[in-house]
Amino acid sequence: MTPEIKLSSRTRRPLRHAVAALGVAALAGLGLSLAAPAAYAEPADAAAEALGAVGRLLQEGTSNGSANLPGLNSLLDPDNLRPDGPRGGNGTTSCSTVVHIGDSTSVGIDDAATVGDPAARLSEQYRAVGVTRTVLNADGGRSIVERVNGAPNAVEAIASEQAKGHRGCWVIAMGVNDAANIGVGSTVHADERIDRVMGTLDGQRVLWPTVSTRSPSVNGYSEQNMTSFNQALRRATQRYPNLRVMDLAAQTQPGWFTDDGIHYSGTGSAARNRLYAAGLASAFP
Repeated sequence: MTPEIKLSSRTRRPLRHAVAALGVAALAGLGLSLAAPAAYAEPADAAAEALGAVGRLLQEGTSNGSANLPGLNSLLDPDNLRPDGPRGGNGTTSCSTVVHIGDSTSVGIDDAATVGDPAARLSEQYRAVGVTRTVLNADGGRSIVERVNGAPNAVEAIASEQAKGHRGCWVIAMGVNDAANIGVGSTVHADERIDRVMGTLDGQRVLWPTVSTRSPSVNGYSEQNMTSFNQALRRATQRYPNLRVMDLAAQTQPGWFTDDGIHYSGTGSAARNRLYAAGLASAFP
């Protein structure tokens, strides 16, 4: 079935130089959302190793065909998704409809311009694990709370899709801009941001991948800030039985990023699409 796609008109453009002070208006065109500048040290990322085999397989060019996904899925330990999460599964998901809510890192992931191989695009990867309807709603600069140039934030995007009757399973590929906004002084902390999203999705199945950057050229997007947001995601699984957290950050390879250390190349986007699908099958078999 043809997927429904909502994409930003903004073009993802990598930042070429470190920026010490940029406001929201300057970053909006880059698909970023940052409230104010701040300097942070960027310690080495303490990435988990539990899902490392998946990342290595993808880095080596594992086929993206549906026949390979059960093998990848078996490497995604459901205990890493949620302490009391389901075990087993045959590499497919019981989710027939998936609404994928994202920021600029999700813009283009179902497009030929970003992912050249049709089989590696988001809707095809979801289809390979049993999804019959994919709705992609992604916009540059999006965060859970803040708005850029009046565009809907993530909570509003979710409400818009719900108003159209979309229910079922949700992939919330959000947090990069939120982590940065918190890092530069937002008073809306990560736990509250996550609560706002989950409060709109009561009783619906939610997969939320962890976020990451690599030596980003904008200080607010430090790896330290991403790690803090991911810790809040893990705490949230204790509050929301319908939430699964997939440790995508642990699988992300440095070579998947563009020069800005925040966005992803076509290769990185294709690899992430495979992981989204494998994670969905593991979380909701």
